[in-house]
Amino acid sequence: MSRTDASGDDARAAAPDAVALVLDGAQALLLDVDDTIVDTREAMVVAGAEALGALWRGRDADHRAMAERYYADPERWFPRYASGAIAFEAMRSGRLREVATAFGADLPADAYDVFEEAYAPAFRAAQRLFPDVPHLLATAEDAGLPVALLTNSASAPTQVKLEALDLAARFEVVVTTDTLGFGKPDPRVYREACRLVGADPDVVVCIGDSIAWDVLGARAAGLRALWLDRARLGTDEDVVVIDGLDVVAEALRTSRFGGSVVDR
Repeated sequence: MSRTDASGDDARAAAPDAVALVLDGAQALLLDVDDTIVDTREAMVVAGAEALGALWRGRDADHRAMAERYYADPERWFPRYASGAIAFEAMRSGRLREVATAFGADLPADAYDVFEEAYAPAFRAAQRLFPDVPHLLATAEDAGLPVALLTNSASAPTQVKLEALDLAARFEVVVTTDTLGFGKPDPRVYREACRLVGADPDVVVCIGDSIAWDVLGARAAGLRALWLDRARLGTDEDVVVIDGLDVVAEALRTSRFGGSVVDR
């Protein structure tokens, strides 16, 4: 499959054809959640600033920067959690310790509990769906194409996001790190999602914002994949790039399903 780079005008113009080729013969879509259909970065920063404000009062000027660092996760606690190496609480606590160290703040013994108590309601209230998601879901439904979710988040926060956005009943298959005890890029988690949605991996298209997890990991498991590059950063990886989900919705209107018509 040829590379499509969203950083150039010509590449963006060619994306619909490339996307249509990926979708040809597809029998299901497998969507990432965080920063793919839901603006998780902003929700985490908003909620994090409020929760860190409860933890470190009197540092109002630092709270957003602290929350941005928590989201950035420079010590990569979240990938360790996604691999099944550490528990959810250990992941969150590790990120809090890193932020405290970076900002020279004392970390109280009850830091995790204080953070979580303030974070949970703020995170729920901050949920926002990207505006191109409803059109994609409606188009897929019209085409009779099942849509499942595969996320490296845990089931509880994923349910919070879907309920807050009135999407809890929309997806019959939602695979989280709780499903098998680990997440992407382990090939088994993609194949489990395919099994649950009732389609072989080679006719399932994975779409997400992480090249490593949503594209390369999916391909290694035998799926097709599209990289969602909303920021139009571009890449040298050999991937098909989209800068929004509308191009997928448009391709669904013209793609054939249930059997490929090209020689793959």
